[in-house]
Amino acid sequence: MPSAHPSWEDYEGFLQGTSVWAAQHRNSRVLHHLLVGCTVCRDGLRGMTRQMRRLACLFGSGAEPAPAETAMAGCDYTPAFAAAARAVSAFLAPAAEEPSASLMAEFAALSAEDRFRLVSGGGPYAAPGFIKMLIDQSHNVRYRDAQEMLHFAYLARLAVEACPPEEGDQELRLADLRARAWGQYGNALRVTGRPREAEGALITAQRHRKAGTGDPMLRAWLLTRVAPLAVFQGRFHDAVAMCAEAGEVYRELAENHLLAFTLVQKAIATLYSGDAENAIRILNQAIPLIDHEEDTHLLFAACHNLIRCYIDLGRPDQALLLYSETRELYQELDDPLLLLRADWQEGQLLRDLGHLRAAEEILVRARKGYMERKLAYEVALVSLDLAATYVKLGFVDELKRTVMTTVPIFHALRVGVETLASLLQLQRVADQEQRALELIRTLSALIEPLHRQQVEEN
Repeated sequence: MPSAHPSWEDYEGFLQGTSVWAAQHRNSRVLHHLLVGCTVCRDGLRGMTRQMRRLACLFGSGAEPAPAETAMAGCDYTPAFAAAARAVSAFLAPAAEEPSASLMAEFAALSAEDRFRLVSGGGPYAAPGFIKMLIDQSHNVRYRDAQEMLHFAYLARLAVEACPPEEGDQELRLADLRARAWGQYGNALRVTGRPREAEGALITAQRHRKAGTGDPMLRAWLLTRVAPLAVFQGRFHDAVAMCAEAGEVYRELAENHLLAFTLVQKAIATLYSGDAENAIRILNQAIPLIDHEEDTHLLFAACHNLIRCYIDLGRPDQALLLYSETRELYQELDDPLLLLRADWQEGQLLRDLGHLRAAEEILVRARKGYMERKLAYEVALVSLDLAATYVKLGFVDELKRTVMTTVPIFHALRVGVETLASLLQLQRVADQEQRALELIRTLSALIEPLHRQQVEEN
């Protein structure tokens, strides 16, 4: 290797996160060499580790490299290199120490009020390792209890705000952690039906991310939290673009499972935009990339939404065939929210295939489950599916009772006057099948934009 190039020992020390203050000259030289696009070193480093791929993303390696003569002509790039070196040094710093089992056990035994007080007070409950544990716990309960998901995300947000500011490189790592805590909090707010607050939290998360190390994995992770909110808001084109951007990061880092995750999200946005055929194509790209052993939930999400596509296309026979083929996958799950969604979908299938009494039984069970968990959007939508079943059965009294118990839920959702009037009109035309079904379709179209939380990997 020519002497103009840094040595492999230089690169190894750089990748191992040696303090920038102890090796500033070397690290600046290495960074400059990478940034100006030396093809010899890039070829040699290509296989040096997965971490190197992640660093290449950090440098924006997809851009066309500028010639060294142009990059250095008449300019002092030392401050830029120093800033980049600081970001990379923080990026490669050792992970935060995990909290002790005893500390976690003590925290688990506390009341909600005591938890809020302790994490807000700093100390061990506001340490980076403990905050990461709170974020992970929020993510882990996402399919079991949406309110608990929000609880842990809120704790993480409080704790990260109480985490004392660090000096030097660690401040960048703390900014990354703040971005992740606020991102999880925003995602939990969305899941629990608070989209305006979710948007504010996710904007805050993006601001912290921009102040951090520039970690490409964090950027992609945050995009996959913002995209579902864009779907919720009806901004389908934006959601698809965010998923594509995150997918490019994961593709470059050879993270095929995470790439599959972004494809499933992209398919959901495409489905809600009204293009079920294209959503099917995207899901069929995603499914072979999913590691079933690593993430049963993501495979469930892909299959569940594939079935939904066939339902929306008016092909219930094909949907039922796929449902039968994936029944074992459904039986592997023990997450209450996913099981409720599976019941809901089975009820829709049975109704569309004409098995009305069986559909009624399952939809009643799903509606009750969502009511117990205070998930108003889901209750409203399942109620409309149940109402359509009663219309087809000719059960006028049952339809009227369902409408009456749904009115307070619509009020709680703060729907418009038009939506509420349509619901009340449904009672008056309960014995007119065609008119009643038209009203139910209208109501579903009015409620769906408020909901748009079909199964996805949160």
